[in-house]
Amino acid sequence: MKLAPAALCIFALASAASAQSTFGTVLGTVKDPSGLVVPKSKIELVNTGTNAVRSVESALDGLYQFVNVDVGTYRITVEALGFEKIVVPPFDLTARETKRVDVDLSLAAQSATVNVASIPVIQTDVSNIAETKGSLELTDLPVAIATRASGSTSAFSTLTAQPGVQTDGGAIMVAGAGPSQISSSIDGISSVGPGYSFGPFAELFPSFYAIEEIRISETLNPAEFGGVADITTVTKSGTNAFHGGAFDNLQNDAFNASDTFSHEKTRIRMNDFGTYLGGPVLIPKLYNGHDKTFFFGSYEVLRLPKTQTSILSVPTQAMRNGDLSAYLDTGLSGADNHLIGYPGNIIPNDHLNPFAQKLLNLFYPLPNFGTPGAISNNYLASYDLPINSAQGDIRVDEMISPKHHTRIDVL
Repeated sequence: MKLAPAALCIFALASAASAQSTFGTVLGTVKDPSGLVVPKSKIELVNTGTNAVRSVESALDGLYQFVNVDVGTYRITVEALGFEKIVVPPFDLTARETKRVDVDLSLAAQSATVNVASIPVIQTDVSNIAETKGSLELTDLPVAIATRASGSTSAFSTLTAQPGVQTDGGAIMVAGAGPSQISSSIDGISSVGPGYSFGPFAELFPSFYAIEEIRISETLNPAEFGGVADITTVTKSGTNAFHGGAFDNLQNDAFNASDTFSHEKTRIRMNDFGTYLGGPVLIPKLYNGHDKTFFFGSYEVLRLPKTQTSILSVPTQAMRNGDLSAYLDTGLSGADNHLIGYPGNIIPNDHLNPFAQKLLNLFYPLPNFGTPGAISNNYLASYDLPINSAQGDIRVDEMISPKHHTRIDVL
């Protein structure tokens, strides 16, 4: 079982955001048909997945704002005396995103509700450059499958799918910022190594199917980010509707081409499978968690009994018998390899140490590859490198009140 040690049992309280925030912001201005602002209008923000409702009133300048908003899909309703009720179509809010939704009201001849077909939902109130990849994009990226074939279930490699992000020797750079200048978090909890230049832990990511989104903010980040660049990962949460699935990613060397030099196929039998499920917490006749308590869990298993082939150099049988004449070849520096006192580079049998010969035969095999008599690149070796891992992720959300949301993560 792969565990995230820094986030083994995390209680993330919206009312006490001591960790890095993953919340977004929704704001805007309410105006009448003439363009004048409308104060004291009632604005409701509804999470379409959990039915969680938050409400505010527009200020004297017509402005309204919702802060500390969870990642999700939302719709907005606006009501004001003397105006028709406006329902804004659902829109998505990603981690640490600020979206502006300005609303123009219509005068009401009679009680009516207007469902707006479309309304501009834009981001104009922040200056940082960022890109968000959702769960579908992450699982569909070819690099995600290649990562599993190398023995990792981490989403770390998918970060390079964004322009300006590079990895080198396991480290990551974002828009020129080195590992020590990057902040990284999972559901608001830091996933950066303790060393000065470690950067984010490559394997400290939930399963692909448990990730709601990964947001990379490259430049001009606010001070709250704690780094020149930032990587924010948000896990999936449950909703009022059950949703889940099962998956199996299979890779087999029967579909692969042989190695260019050895003309052999590297054995690989990759099988990555698992399941995931989210929804309301329901205990028959005891508890109904609709609109209140939600869960999401995933379990992923990677079985990779692969091998690795290498071409090595081992002593030939003639060398074991003391015949080192092959080293006198002009292509191998010829006379520079002459053994003083041994004409023709031939060592008599009585000068050979029997103990050393036994060790040689014990630890070094005979050549099995290359042209006859080859003294280098003459042995083809195959090594078993099996990888077996299992990973579980669980998240529970409790909507205590519109202003109080408790989350428990076990990664």
